[in-house]
Amino acid sequence: MKKEQAKRWLQEWLQHQQQVTKYSFLGLAGLSAAAWVLELGFVTVILRLGFVGSWLSAFVLSGAVLGLVQWLTLRRLSENLGDRVVSVVDVSSGEVQYRLAQGLPAVWTYAFGSMDTDLSWQEKLVAMLCMPQRLAAAAVFANRRQRELQQVSTDQCAAVLRYLYREAERVEISKLAEELQLKSPVTVIREVSLIDGVLLLTRRTPGLSLAGRLAESMAEWLQKDSAVGGPDRN
Repeated sequence: MKKEQAKRWLQEWLQHQQQVTKYSFLGLAGLSAAAWVLELGFVTVILRLGFVGSWLSAFVLSGAVLGLVQWLTLRRLSENLGDRVVSVVDVSSGEVQYRLAQGLPAVWTYAFGSMDTDLSWQEKLVAMLCMPQRLAAAAVFANRRQRELQQVSTDQCAAVLRYLYREAERVEISKLAEELQLKSPVTVIREVSLIDGVLLLTRRTPGLSLAGRLAESMAEWLQKDSAVGGPDRN
């Protein structure tokens, strides 16, 4: 894969991923709205029948309680879906901290919560009750991710992806920064991590690799591009 091909592939992939992220945002927002209405109605009925003397008071109290839960959920969003931080030892500048974004699948997993068998029934119940708020928070996160994808710098990110594709194995982050002479390696690696299919592997030292599906997608695109006579540049 040549440099120009890597840039064009990345531009097309980013457009595709932005569309997927957009539809994820719309899906999460729609599910959140529906779940919010159902939960608000359910809690209102419970408060009205068991604790409050009027429907209006029950509705207002329910909205206040669920609104507080939503605020707390948004406050903790960075804890659940925030960047992973890894430390890399650099010969010239010492220890450098890199931030790597979590992929879109993690957003959906967070939105629907964990139903692991080792959870108690109380924990599962809380997870179910807080699902509308998590769906809303996940929609907010997906919207932010879409804006981040629009700001990715394709030149250096394409160089990193091209290198990973060529090596076809795990490459240490420090080696990527050194071999490609990245101007701002912390920023570039963070942007590369936004691409779904870029994997962080920390077996010995932090490194990046391409998931099989992403490497296959690049290979298929390259084959098609070569067949139609794409530009042959270094």
